[in-house]
Amino acid sequence: MKARKWMMEYGVAIVLTFLFAVILGHIPLFHDTTIGKLHASDLVQFIGYGGVLVIAWFGARQLTSEPPDDWKWLMPYRALILPVTALAIVAISYGVLLYVFDPFLSKTGKGIYNWIFIAAIVASSAWLILSWVQKCAPLVAAMDSRKLRKAA
Repeated sequence: MKARKWMMEYGVAIVLTFLFAVILGHIPLFHDTTIGKLHASDLVQFIGYGGVLVIAWFGARQLTSEPPDDWKWLMPYRALILPVTALAIVAISYGVLLYVFDPFLSKTGKGIYNWIFIAAIVASSAWLILSWVQKCAPLVAAMDSRKLRKAA
């Protein structure tokens, strides 16, 4: 039952926020209204998609700290939830932040922006790999050896 509650809290919030960002971002009123170089539709999409990423991060933290009882299979992989989420969020936020920053970035600024995200994606990937090697792999190996001993 806890899994269903978790999915209702975070899953529905993510879907609704995403849908509102898509729908409002394509309404002509938002598309035609500008503040300097920035379109209101870009700002709405930035806020909506950014909200999705924030909700996903909070959902991942909740899932890591209190996994649903129905998802016992997740226990050995719990240490991977935040690194995987961080990697996805960093990769997706590259495009989300461009909604607001792109009109203001010069060619040099865009290059710096790209390198910042390259470094962040590499760091997130390293965190994921280290989490697997240091925390998850030993737990998975211990579970497999217990299953083999029971079978014998």
